Amino acid sequence: MEDKKTKRKLAAIFSADVKDYTRLMQDDEAGTVATITNYRDLMSTLILQHHGRVVDSTGDNILAEFSSVVDAVQGAVAIQRELKARNAQLSDHRKMEFRIGINLGDVIIEGSRIYGDGVNIAARLEALSDAGGICISRTAFDQIEDKLPLGYEYMGEQAAKNMQKPLRAYKVNIWPGEKKIDDPMPAPKKDRHPKYFSFMKKHKKTDQQIKAAKAKKQIRSRRRFNYHLKTYLGIIGFLLIINILSYSGAIWFHWPALCWGVVLFLHWLKFSASHHPEE
Repeated sequence: MEDKKTKRKLAAIFSADVKDYTRLMQDDEAGTVATITNYRDLMSTLILQHHGRVVDSTGDNILAEFSSVVDAVQGAVAIQRELKARNAQLSDHRKMEFRIGINLGDVIIEGSRIYGDGVNIAARLEALSDAGGICISRTAFDQIEDKLPLGYEYMGEQAAKNMQKPLRAYKVNIWPGEKKIDDPMPAPKKDRHPKYFSFMKKHKKTDQQIKAAKAKKQIRSRRRFNYHLKTYLGIIGFLLIINILSYSGAIWFHWPALCWGVVLFLHWLKFSASHHPEE
């Protein structure tokens, strides 16, 4: 049973680590330590500026918490943009790129430290992120979907280490030219596999294809109408002949002619509407 004195709260958890940190250390240990120290100081400053708190910064990892998802994502964007500018001054094999994961979840407070699934999920999202990118959870996405001028790309359900359920992850598009998918579709259908959107894009019809399909439909409709008209006139003529040959003082052929005529008239109205749509 959980200790009654255990403190919990809802927080936006920020987790970041360095891509290829082991290789960087093996190539130049002293230079890597100097760079990560410099970068960590920058990140800590930007986290504080966005109303966050650095919880831990051991090795190449930085763990921070924010009371607002908006602040957490804005802070992460500012960090990635500043780090990209600094990395531009380094050679390709010495660039130090961070991956950032952000989750909104429940955490346990122990002194100045935080623990719990909310922290673990942020770490798993960090591992799913691209170097120099940001990956957020579904709970975080729901809080910032319409609040920031950014794009979001749904990554589908991602299997994560030691997690019973797959994570619904979103990539934050922070660089110019990246495609923006605010949300693939309303819940619960938004969690479609990425191949679904590739299929839809591939099979999306152009305006010319739509017009051609509409023209074919109109031709088929015209042919059906003409066929029905000829059939109607032929059968009514046949009934008229039978009525004349069997005439016994009563004219009856006009009743089936009237009923079928109404049906043909409705078909004509539909046919006319398809050829003269309203603007």
